[in-house]
Amino acid sequence: MVIEMRDLMFLSEKNGEFPLDKLSRGSTAVITEIKAAAAAARLAEMGFVPGETVQNGFTSPAGDPTAYLLGGCSLVALRNNEAKNISVRIIAEQKGAL
Repeated sequence: MVIEMRDLMFLSEKNGEFPLDKLSRGSTAVITEIKAAAAAARLAEMGFVPGETVQNGFTSPAGDPTAYLLGGCSLVALRNNEAKNISVRIIAEQKGAL
């Protein structure tokens, strides 16, 4: 598994969980929790639900938003301020980026 240095401080938090906006490009994780109750319904409609796999696919040149591949079939873009409300845990290294 490849973990960037910026992710190390988050991995030491609650059982290796960290915010989705810190997931490295090409890494795959599983969603563990949606923290923002107000946005939970909207995120669920897009497919961001606990137990779903998510891969960091593309980041815009400005660094925000980022496109995430959900469950291997849906590509969804989220702004960093939305992604930070989603907790994930790395499960595998992706061999090839999207």
